[in-house]
This record gives sequence, C-alpha cells and structure tokens, in this order.
Amino acid sequence: MSSSPLRDALAQLDRGTPYKLAFESLLVDVPEQRSEELMLLHNESRGAWIPLLTSRSGRALFLGHPLSGSVPPLADAAFNVTVLSSDSDWLRFGQARNQDLVPGRTGAVQADAAGRLPFIDGAFDLVVVEEDLGARARSWSRALEELERVCRGELVLIVDNRLAYKRSKGRRGEYYMPTPMGFLRSALAPSNPARTLPGYRSLLARNFPAIRPLALYPDARDFSHVVGLEGGRPRLTVGPRERGNRIKLAGQRLGLFPWFTPSFAIIASRRSGQPRIGRTLAALAERLNEPQPQLELLIGTRSNSAVLHTEVRDSDPLAKEGRWTLHVALNPRKRRMMQHHFEFLQWIRERFPWFPVPEPLFIGELEGTWITCERRLGGLSAPHLTGNQAATRKTFMDVVALFAKLIVEPDAEIDEELYEQTIGRRFRIVRGHARVPATVERLERMEAQVRERVLGKRIPLVLYHADIRSKHIQVKPDGTVLGFLDWGTSERAFLPYVDVMHMVTHQRKHEAGGAVGEPWRILRDRVELADHEHEALDSYVARTGLDEDVRSALELMLPVLVAGMAELHWDYSRPLWVHRQFGL
Repeated sequence: MSSSPLRDALAQLDRGTPYKLAFESLLVDVPEQRSEELMLLHNESRGAWIPLLTSRSGRALFLGHPLSGSVPPLADAAFNVTVLSSDSDWLRFGQARNQDLVPGRTGAVQADAAGRLPFIDGAFDLVVVEEDLGARARSWSRALEELERVCRGELVLIVDNRLAYKRSKGRRGEYYMPTPMGFLRSALAPSNPARTLPGYRSLLARNFPAIRPLALYPDARDFSHVVGLEGGRPRLTVGPRERGNRIKLAGQRLGLFPWFTPSFAIIASRRSGQPRIGRTLAALAERLNEPQPQLELLIGTRSNSAVLHTEVRDSDPLAKEGRWTLHVALNPRKRRMMQHHFEFLQWIRERFPWFPVPEPLFIGELEGTWITCERRLGGLSAPHLTGNQAATRKTFMDVVALFAKLIVEPDAEIDEELYEQTIGRRFRIVRGHARVPATVERLERMEAQVRERVLGKRIPLVLYHADIRSKHIQVKPDGTVLGFLDWGTSERAFLPYVDVMHMVTHQRKHEAGGAVGEPWRILRDRVELADHEHEALDSYVARTGLDEDVRSALELMLPVLVAGMAELHWDYSRPLWVHRQFGL
C-alpha cells in the first residue's frame, strides 16, 4: 500500500480529527481490496481466544500489525500491552485507536521483531505473536529463542498451517481452496515458514510444558469458531447442511481436522492452570446455584464480542441448569450494546411474557471478565435449514405470527415529530456517510417519495428487533421457532413491517450469495417473490392493518432502514456501504 493514504490519516489525527473519522477516511482512500483487508485486521473479534488464557493480568507483548484488533481486548482483559513493530506510521495510527478504546493501557516500541527484542529476560507475563516471524528470521527456531527469553508466562502463536486446505481471500466471508498441485507446492515449498501442528508443538515443548492448540476456523484472518484440537472443547459445530458433505465428515471422523485446518492459535505456558473462562464459570455457577458447566462452543462474532455456549457433562438433555450463553465484550464500547441486550430481555419478558426470548441470568464482572449470561435456547440456528423451503416457510410464518402481536401503540399518526424520529433521522445519517454524489441525490429523491406517502397516515408502532436475520432465530428441525437472539440494537417503539422485510430479504441474500441489493429490488417491485415470501409479507400486513402507501414507502426505503440501524451502532462506517450493497 502506498504510504500516502496513511500519512493523510495521520495528518488528520494531528489536526485533532477523532480516530473514527480518520480511519473511515483511510478506508475510502486505499484500494478496495486493501480496505477489506484492513477491516478484517481491525476486528476486535480476532481476540476471541483470550478467555482461554490462564493469565489473569500483567505485562503483555504483542508482535504483529499495530492495527490488529487483538490489542484492545488484551488491554481490556487487564493486560498492559506493549505493541512492537518496525513500522512507525502504523504504530502511531494503531496507538491512536488504542487510546480511543483503551486509554492508558497500551504502549508502542519501534523495533524489528525478527532481531533481538529490546527487553530484559522474563519481561512479560504474556507474549502474543500474530506475525510470520519465521519468514523474516528464516528460522522459527531462532525467532522462538527471543520470544522464550522475554516471556515468563504464556506464549500465544497465531500461525498458519502448512497443510491448510483453504485460505481467506482477505475479504469477509470469502475463501479459496487451492488446487491439488497448488496444495502440494505450498506444503513442500522450502521457503514456506508455516509448520504443521506437530511441528509447532515440537518447537514449543522444550520450554513450555503446558501446550493447548486451538484452531481458528475457517481462517485466522476471518474466523468465527475457536476450536479445541485436544480434549474436544470448545468443539467444532457440524450443522445439518454440512452433514451432506461426506468428505468433510469422513475427514473429521478420521481425526484429520487438526492436520488440515487453515490456522492455529497455540497457547503455550510455562505452568499449567485453569483458563480464565473456567474461573468465570465456577464463580457464575456458585452465584446462580447451578452445576458448573463446561465450555462447549466459542464463537467470535462480527460485532466484536465472543459468544460462549456451555453445557453440563452427562446431564439430562432436557435440563436447563448450567446451559448458558455468555457474551464477552472484546471492545470496551461493546459493553453498552451488551447491557442494552440484557436489559431488553428483561423488559420483553415483563411486557410480552409469551414472546420467546432467553432468560437473562447475570450481568457484570466475574473473575476479571465482564459478561452477560442468559439461559441457552435449544434447537438449531435457522441458517442450518437454508435450502429447506418447507422449513423456511414454517419459520417465516411463526415469525410473522409473533411479531405482528408486538404492538406497543396501535394507532399512531405519522406527524412531523414521529417522521423525524423514525425516518428523517435515518435518511440524514445515511446521506452523511454515502460520499458518492449520485447516491446522495438518489437518497434525496427517495426521501421525497417516502415523505409524500407516509405523512398524516396512521400506523401501529411496534417493538423493533432491528436485526432479525436467520442467525438470530433458534428453530426446531422443521423450522418451528423456539426463540429470538441478539437484542443489542432493538428499540421499544418503531415502524411496523421492517423486521419482516429484513428477514425475507436477508434470507434470500443468504441463499443466493452476493449483496442485498437484488433481494431488495425484488421486494420493492414485488416480482419474482417466492410463494412463502409473498405469504409472510402479506400476512404481516393483513394482521397489522398496515396502510398500502406506508407499506410501499417502507419497501422503497429499506436500504435506509438497514443502513441507518448499522450506522447508529457500528464502531466505524464501512466505506460506500449503501452504494455497494444496494447499488444506489
């Protein structure tokens, strides 16, 4: 990448521009592929493995890109983090981010990580490596000597697998699988510094008797699951759709996953100890007077939190005790959204006791980890049923029947005040981030049409989930809805129909891939809709008595409703998002 966009961003910081705005400018100024790579790098969910450390606090050394999202959650987990890099410009920019999120918890040192580290022996309780030191030092063994010298506690290596069967393309959710010959060339190349799991283990075993290997799956650049490679916990999920992949299932049964998974997080310690999350679960079990569970799943979310699911070993499958879902903030600002989610669960259960949501159990800090805990819902996440039209229809109709009853004000007039609160504000926010003049012009024309159709009309105001996608719906195998997750962006009174539109268009996007623009146009023009999509949309309109002019206006402005919700909650604006996703 040319250094010019980064220098421009640093100059903005020098002029007093907030970090968020400087980062947004940088993302627009660099080429699109580099922008995508920087957004993956910046995600705090890169630190989802932190609950599996044994260290409670202390001094931490981070060797990797200074903008890595792993740094803020390390600092938020009570470590004083020193970031080491040879790139002074990125160190400055990364420190601006760190001071914005975790002020006073990080420092920066400019040095070549491949040489002798400028620290005394045993200077750090924790050393985290997210850099391919082997490539620059020519020998992992030589690089490891320096890491061992300065580390008195735990060492974490975030590294690629030499035998990886796929890799990230550097764009969210996009991966490639090498050809057989490409795989062999990479596996046999003398210049390839990556090793297999036994290779990394042999490097570490001499000075670190306690070694816990994890897979970052699908890839360390863009992963969702942290998977234990020994002892089976946290485990890898295999959904109903994946069960049709005979090769993948056969490989898993044969124990090949540790050999071919793309990336590792290897936690090596000079002494054994209970992981941070183990201490948290023990304290939580005592507080809730329930059996202490074990960690079953660990998920790094797109919204920069870690989600942990627990279960009690050998318990009754129908028992609820010890079956929890924990949310761990990986960005200090994420706590506000998590607190909103927890309090909203409490409010829903009081206001609409018949509506299925998890039972909130605890919020606060336990054993150094700030969490929310709720009763874990059973069943499947609805994306597992993608492609099963009968099950999708059942889910849609259950959602419509439930959400159509979430009316908090049955007969509200869309006057100037209500228009501004629900619609005008969203248009202003989205126009402010659009950047493309033609997109701004189209948004202005769109608002004029919406305003003409809705002013003076009467509508029901409803409880608004604001992000009702299939991954936030728990279902039975036949599609019957068991409950709804993730209320961190919800509102107590908003426009009707929006949640149902969002569900239908996002499900179509999920099935077909690509951007959400084409599903939106199909909805807006009411052409090519499948029977179950028509049925769900029309049923909601009929159940709520929604005016047809208002309905058409809401369908027209769906891009603004989706983007407006996102911009209200994102930690930074994604570059040209409305333009790229909706073709505006």
